[in-house]
Amino acid sequence: MGPVSLDRADFGAFFAAVRGGHRPFRWQERLLDHILRTGRWPDQLVAPTGAGKTSVIDVHVFAVALMACGHPVRVPRRLALVVDRRALVDDQHEHATSIADRLAEARDGRTVLARVADALNSLWAGRRDPDVRPLSTALLRGGAPPSREWLDEPLGCAVLCATPDMWGSRLLLSGYGSRAQAWPREAGLLAYDTVAVVDEAHLSQQLVTTARRVTELAAVAEEPLGVPVLQVVETTATPRADAGVAVGVEQDDLDVDEALRQRLTAPKPITLLPLASWPIPHSGPARKAGVTALADEAVRLREAYGPTVGCFVNSVAVAAAVAGELRARGMATELICGRLRPYDVARLRPPKSTLLSIAGDPKVDVLVSTQSLEVGVDLDLAAAVTELAPGGAIAQRAGRVNRVGRRTTEVTVVVPAADLPDGAQSGPYQRDDLAAAHTWLERQSADSAGLAPWALREPRPPVPALRRDLLQRLELAQTWHLARTSDDLAASQDDLDLWLSDNLDEPDHEIGIVVRRALPADESDAVRLIEKLPPRQYEVFPVSIRQAAKIRDRLKPGAMLVRAGDAAPRPLADGDRLRPGDQLVIDDTTELFTAGIVDPEGNERVNDVLDALDEPKPGEVVLRIERDSGAHRWFLDAVVTASELAEPDAAELDPLEIARLLRVHREGLTPRPMVVAAAGLLDRPADEPAEAEVTLHWQESDDGEPELVRLIVVDLRNAFADAELRQTWTPRRRPVTLRRHAEAVAERAKTVASRLGLAAELVEALRLAGLHHDDGKADDRFQRSLRTGPAPVEPLAKSGVRDTRTIRRLRTASGLPTGWRHEQLSVVRAWPTLSALDGQGRELVARLIGTSHGHGRHGFPHTSDQLVDNADETAATLFDEGLWDELIERTHNRWGVWGCAYLEALLRAADGQVSAEGS
Repeated sequence: MGPVSLDRADFGAFFAAVRGGHRPFRWQERLLDHILRTGRWPDQLVAPTGAGKTSVIDVHVFAVALMACGHPVRVPRRLALVVDRRALVDDQHEHATSIADRLAEARDGRTVLARVADALNSLWAGRRDPDVRPLSTALLRGGAPPSREWLDEPLGCAVLCATPDMWGSRLLLSGYGSRAQAWPREAGLLAYDTVAVVDEAHLSQQLVTTARRVTELAAVAEEPLGVPVLQVVETTATPRADAGVAVGVEQDDLDVDEALRQRLTAPKPITLLPLASWPIPHSGPARKAGVTALADEAVRLREAYGPTVGCFVNSVAVAAAVAGELRARGMATELICGRLRPYDVARLRPPKSTLLSIAGDPKVDVLVSTQSLEVGVDLDLAAAVTELAPGGAIAQRAGRVNRVGRRTTEVTVVVPAADLPDGAQSGPYQRDDLAAAHTWLERQSADSAGLAPWALREPRPPVPALRRDLLQRLELAQTWHLARTSDDLAASQDDLDLWLSDNLDEPDHEIGIVVRRALPADESDAVRLIEKLPPRQYEVFPVSIRQAAKIRDRLKPGAMLVRAGDAAPRPLADGDRLRPGDQLVIDDTTELFTAGIVDPEGNERVNDVLDALDEPKPGEVVLRIERDSGAHRWFLDAVVTASELAEPDAAELDPLEIARLLRVHREGLTPRPMVVAAAGLLDRPADEPAEAEVTLHWQESDDGEPELVRLIVVDLRNAFADAELRQTWTPRRRPVTLRRHAEAVAERAKTVASRLGLAAELVEALRLAGLHHDDGKADDRFQRSLRTGPAPVEPLAKSGVRDTRTIRRLRTASGLPTGWRHEQLSVVRAWPTLSALDGQGRELVARLIGTSHGHGRHGFPHTSDQLVDNADETAATLFDEGLWDELIERTHNRWGVWGCAYLEALLRAADGQVSAEGS
């Protein structure tokens, strides 16, 4: 590919291409120019609600593309958008993904999108996979399986959208929901070559403090890496003089940008509606009166301003009651509450629906919601009625009203008629924050601008009180403790709250709940089924751990716990303490929902959506065919006839035959999009492997006969994202020799390090580490764990075996001790070879070899006599006498905790890329 033609003047065209024709505001242009001039993002981003803060994604992508085209100023390759509102996280991720899709689809090299895509593609280090997209995106949100593909792409442009605990725990080498072996990779890539934009920063003061402290600690290493350390940006509506450099909306911008002036200054008058009994009680006449008052006001606003009126309340129960009252009056009402599954949210957004968009849906009179629609949805409501909430929440709710500034409107706030009693609470909101908001609203209601975003700069909405005595400063000794990621000594998740949470009493951690149809009653059958079909991101309900504690007693027996790092799913036990990032899989007969979300007091069910996607993307094809209808029974009978049933999951299944049967029976099989997609993945030329794995799964009856048969087809196109699996498996189904793999990883590591501008000594260290990182795989016992037939001429790095049951069986029969790690032996075998290096260089290469799969930080479980069959002096010196522990600490001193993690991440990315390509 020749040089790409792209310059600063193309930004407006790029912005318009990804924003439906809209041109950037002046402040967005200023932000880009500041970054291109300094290589740094500002410390503060000053942008009121409605000013277009999500455009930081557009600015980031274009700035990185310019850098790729030769712009002289180095800018961060990764953007992390961090906000304590999951709806906004989802919205940001949706916008980032839409840009990624447009760039991936751009084919005409003359368009600005195609030129940006070509520029971003030029960042890659020899990647040959056509499925690799110019822009990488990731969603890191509590309860959902975290995105992992970004870890293999340190050279590429990436946008990560995350909640504070999911991002912050990764920065502190303890990523919630991730395996411990992934923690150093995540921390290294987040601490270097990354900018973190913390939105609603007043809600995450401790996180900002910790992130900036990590930047300081990463910068004090004896040997800087020469790669930019983490940059941290706070977003705010009002700049603080003591918070550093600020870029954002200025008064002069409103004189130039007519659209921006309309958005920010169009009046939103406030009407206060006092209620004698507020907060609305759980029952009794006062509850009925409160629900009626909200419904009355929604009807009044609908008659005065037209559709659609927003009705924001503070709890699911009140929302459901108000929606019921409005429907009883003949009002077309939609109810959207709480933490929805991504699948459910997608069905409410374009192109499936226009309700949650600027265009809206005039057929809907009232949209009732809780906090879920405060942010992250580009609504243009005609008017709104809302329960009193903290000032920031009120401002966000008002931000959904008259969003483009072309309406005459009104915002009604239901408030208490008298002072709130001590201990009063409405939904998740505390008495002091509610009282402060009430006082502020009384003053603000006297201003004709009301809740217009520009009018909220001064006096700004009151900030919720900090629910801890002081903000904690992370110290160097604590970072060394956190760096022991392979040991039980690493900080517990309760300890992380000290550095991440503004509320130590009730930190808002999340787990996920997944609903599955006909979850087997037999525990071993349920485990096998979930192993084949682990939770997908789109089907997970995010649930706070506090809420999960309330629903445990209502779960049916057989609920399954899926936890990162565990060998397999397992039944949830009474003594299990739920951790952030855990997932619970429950049967679809569980009555635990209200209005489609998890509710401790709910009595409704929801459907399984695992295979309900209309247009599955690569890695998302999941097909289950069960004996639940006549057509399914006939199909499964045909499959059983064509197979040799021996034991569960051991049938001989021909992918081509299964594809043929799917096509023969597809008219009667549901879900049809998954049937068609699965058939396409299985129907491959005989000399090419199918892109999906197909198995039979069943429960056994008392006499040992198959009682319930399922055909399962799983898309394997994203299987390389599993770091453990790809250590022994190749997607090409052809064995890979150890020599070939080592040389490929060495060359890729060298290329990655060189393109990042690392010093020559570090480039060579990474090359040598790549060349020797798998030396230990030459051990005869490990070689036996890779093959089912005779020994090959050369030692293998990976076999063609990918069935997990076969891999476990081979490992058990190999003679390797439990927990044996080949990279520990790789250090022993490479140590004499590295003797020509100086002491520091030798130790760094050895460290990178030993930690090349996330283990060995600080130690390994085996002594020298367990590691090798015969006594070995080098092994004894390293792992019996303590040299390895000293080596880890010396490298931490020289290159820093996060610097070492970053170098490890680069080597592991090179290994992951090469493995994904089949080498």
